[in-house]
Amino acid sequence: MGLVFSSGGYGVVPGCGDVFIHIPTEVSSRELHGWLSVLRHVRPHLRRMNEQVVAMQRLGRRVNENLLEVDQELRLAGRLQRDFLPKTFPELADVRFAAMYRPATWVSGDIYDVRQFDDRHIGFFLADAMGHGVAAGLLTMFIKEAIVGRRMCDIGSPARCPSEVLTSLNSDLAAQQLPNCQFVTACYGQINLDSHEVVFARAGHPHPIHISTDGQMREVETPGGLLGIFPEGDFPSTRLTLVPGDKLFIYSDGLEDIISAGRDDQGRPTFGPVFLKAIQLPAQECLDMLAQHLDSAEGSLQPSDDQSCLVVERLPA
Repeated sequence: MGLVFSSGGYGVVPGCGDVFIHIPTEVSSRELHGWLSVLRHVRPHLRRMNEQVVAMQRLGRRVNENLLEVDQELRLAGRLQRDFLPKTFPELADVRFAAMYRPATWVSGDIYDVRQFDDRHIGFFLADAMGHGVAAGLLTMFIKEAIVGRRMCDIGSPARCPSEVLTSLNSDLAAQQLPNCQFVTACYGQINLDSHEVVFARAGHPHPIHISTDGQMREVETPGGLLGIFPEGDFPSTRLTLVPGDKLFIYSDGLEDIISAGRDDQGRPTFGPVFLKAIQLPAQECLDMLAQHLDSAEGSLQPSDDQSCLVVERLPA
């Protein structure tokens, strides 16, 4: 900081890194003394402010570096999480599967799997850990290990009924005493390829939707509370048989806005126009249409929740 004598009035010299102030050449000695006194008083404060600005700039660079590192790690975590999803689905008899998986952030709280037990049975599930992000993503790995690692097992292993699977998963989660009321919803089922009977149990998840070959749709209601809240839980199994052309649609609550249009006077669910149109298509084409609509919707780049679904379809005769 300094003084510059020049003709004219007072002012700050532009374009200088330091602060220089114009003062007229005819300034009086008393006024000049005043300016020098001000400079002597202000200069230490300006020096400290400059040091603080430099420190903040250095801190800002470190924060940006840390944020970049976190972003890269989250991208890697999301890629690894996707690697845990099935790459292909079993295609046995006339039963087909299709799935849609759209995380709200790099790491998702949704997880699904489809696995063949033997020549006659296929197991499948869709689970949703509360929220999304790192905590929910870690919980999905626990869920997958709890269901697949010990209960869906390998081809040839005996399959446990869905009610037992969710009861065991609930006990495992409750035993962890998860913080912040962390909970999980899930729907787990099995299909018999000979009889085409689907047996499934539900735990706090949106009710699966059964779409018949004539286009009629209904929620398949079955009781079952949230997983991981209370050690004792009841998750009874429900049965239905898929005839040629039928579908069973299982989804996480992030898709409720596009699927549900509320309830009628009798309390029966009504469905959104996009879903009504899409669900008439074959399973994969149906999900492609839903994904296209979601991509074009307002706020699609920053969805508020993970959006996942799994479709079990019996091919038309």
